[in-house]
Amino acid sequence: MKLSNVSLALAAAIPTASAFAFVGGGGAAALSAAPSRDATALFGILDEIEGDSYDLLGGGSASEADNKQSSARDDAYEVFLVQLVFSPNDPRVDIVENWDLATDEDFVGWLNKKVSTSTDPEEKLALRDLHGMIIDVKRKVELNAMAEERIAKEAEEAEQARANAIDVEAEEGRALTDTDLLRKAAAVDRSGVDRELSDQRDEAAAKKTFYDSEITPEIRLSYEELLGQILPPYNPGETPASVAFTFYDKFDAQFVKVLTERSNNGDADAQAILGALAEEQSKRIAAATETLKAVLAMGDPMRMEGAIVKMAREGKIDEAFLLLLEANADQADAAGATGPAQLMRKLQKRAMEEKDKQSSTKEVKLLRQLLREDDPAKREELLEEAFTPKEALIVSSSRSISVPGCN
Repeated sequence: MKLSNVSLALAAAIPTASAFAFVGGGGAAALSAAPSRDATALFGILDEIEGDSYDLLGGGSASEADNKQSSARDDAYEVFLVQLVFSPNDPRVDIVENWDLATDEDFVGWLNKKVSTSTDPEEKLALRDLHGMIIDVKRKVELNAMAEERIAKEAEEAEQARANAIDVEAEEGRALTDTDLLRKAAAVDRSGVDRELSDQRDEAAAKKTFYDSEITPEIRLSYEELLGQILPPYNPGETPASVAFTFYDKFDAQFVKVLTERSNNGDADAQAILGALAEEQSKRIAAATETLKAVLAMGDPMRMEGAIVKMAREGKIDEAFLLLLEANADQADAAGATGPAQLMRKLQKRAMEEKDKQSSTKEVKLLRQLLREDDPAKREELLEEAFTPKEALIVSSSRSISVPGCN
């Protein structure tokens, strides 16, 4: 059907069409206005016919094309999601290797929507973990980039200051008289000693303790999410004490520094959570003290180790207990009591080993062992043992043994 015929049919159906003249030509319709009061209504209909949103050939509207494009995008996201979920690699590795797609705002938004609309509890939990992992990796990469930018800027400023100092010194050198030059030359003999002493003073001044070191902007940003979890507003029934108990393991030394800084700046919420944390620490130290007394009361070192093994299996060995063992060992060493100090360190080592056995992954276990070991040679042995391929050999009685070095 020609477009001119459609125009005539519309003209016959609309009472005001007599006020207009339709001129069809070449398959196109043109509207020439005749004197009329109601010209606007029909002109809007004709605009719709001639517009892109009206397709006489049945090709679909622009919204249908958008739907197809959205569907194709969703299909591509589904494929990528399957790759992330079922990849043998750590998801963080795949996120970094597919950085542009994994951190794309559209994909992250699509994944977040999928989390909210999922009805399967396990799927919802897995998708939420993946979404949180992407946000966490993205934030860490951004923080690392900020740190590198800040370090580069500080280095540039230091270099500029050094260049300015050289220019000033050169300018002063030009103004020196012969007498000044001789006096300066005489000072060269002791300049090496003076420089060495100055370097030693600068090095001593540069050695700041952890608590004296500055909190960089990147460190503050890295704790923003955790601050949102432990600071008000709280859910019904939550208090600073309950929050300190729940998130106790997340209060590392750096985070305590961040909270202390906020408290010193007048943040009452940070001050309240620090007070609750101190009370929780006191409770745990008191409980660890009673536990240690019960262990030492057994008398025999072998029975003490057996009690620690039992405690580890029951999940009763915490950081407070380990720190208490270390503190007692240090105190015994300071008092010259070698025997008690050795016993405390032996119990501490056994407690750490048993706690490692309860670790969820081998990676966490290896990391803890490396952090505790001070000897570089022994750390190398731990790494070599951990990364040496092992193959289980079937032997009699349906038992298997692991043989290092087998591929």
